Amino acid sequence: MGPCAGLAAISLVSTVARAEDGTPPRWQIDVKAAYVVLGARAARATGGIMPSVTGLHRWPVREAVDVGIGAGVGLFGLGGDARWLGVLGGPATAARIVPFRIPLSFELATRLDFGRIPVCNTWGLCSRYHGFFPAVEAGASYRSTEHMAVAATCGVRFVQKLAWSGVSVEPAVAGRFSW
Repeated sequence: MGPCAGLAAISLVSTVARAEDGTPPRWQIDVKAAYVVLGARAARATGGIMPSVTGLHRWPVREAVDVGIGAGVGLFGLGGDARWLGVLGGPATAARIVPFRIPLSFELATRLDFGRIPVCNTWGLCSRYHGFFPAVEAGASYRSTEHMAVAATCGVRFVQKLAWSGVSVEPAVAGRFSW
């Protein structure tokens, strides 16, 4: 029995123990599809569908409030030339509130993404930049079971580069898995 099987067994035992004492799940993975548009659309709109994965560890603050810290990574511009690919990843934080007794929650998250993005301006200059591209997102999720939920979010990413400066609004849908 290898170390991975041992870790899986410990995780399973701790999950069962938490379920018995009524403690909410502590780990969360979001599998998300966002729509990203960067740059001026007059030359060439860059971006597209961005599949991403984010993992968070959550801590309860109060009965209906928790916070999470983790990281995520996403890739956009798929299906085209490699020069149009964008990669974003980095640390993430989130605060969630469940204000009602129904399985609906609201969340505010920050992403401190680093990566590579292609951007075109109105004059047709298209460049690829490496750097820091922070984002803020707000959303709501509906918990279908104790360990699964669907979420809808809208993020705002701030980009300030030589060829183009602006804001990318990124609507998304996600599947959320907790344990």
